[in-house]
Amino acid sequence: MYIQVNNENMLELIYKNENGAAHYDAQRKLVKTQYKGIVKVEAITDLLRHVIAYAEKNEIRLMCANLTEMQGTFSGAMDFFENEFYPSMIKNGLRAYAAALSKDVFTKFAASQLQKKVGGKLDWQAFSSIEDAEQWIEKHP
Repeated sequence: MYIQVNNENMLELIYKNENGAAHYDAQRKLVKTQYKGIVKVEAITDLLRHVIAYAEKNEIRLMCANLTEMQGTFSGAMDFFENEFYPSMIKNGLRAYAAALSKDVFTKFAASQLQKKVGGKLDWQAFSSIEDAEQWIEKHP
């Protein structure tokens, strides 16, 4: 696991790989993830499995995912999201999830399907910009 602290924003780097990174804001109990480039399901699940492990030892109430620079769709990881990621994160205290989506139609469709499946278990919203997603997540206690 690769951990580094960014003193400017007080964000701790939980993990990063070739397609993304996850940072933790201990004060807000917030994880921010960012994905770049062509989607690789293995890279997404690798990153989020590190977040799951981190959530078992650290309180995470909020997440904000920046998918605006991602190319392709995460639909290949839907089983992982539904059966592993969200159940584990919700069990460990996740209350709200904001996603800033790329303009890709398939990503938007996959996000709407995911929202339907987990929406009743936590507050899950999709946005067209990272600014809107961050504003929404900041309103959660």
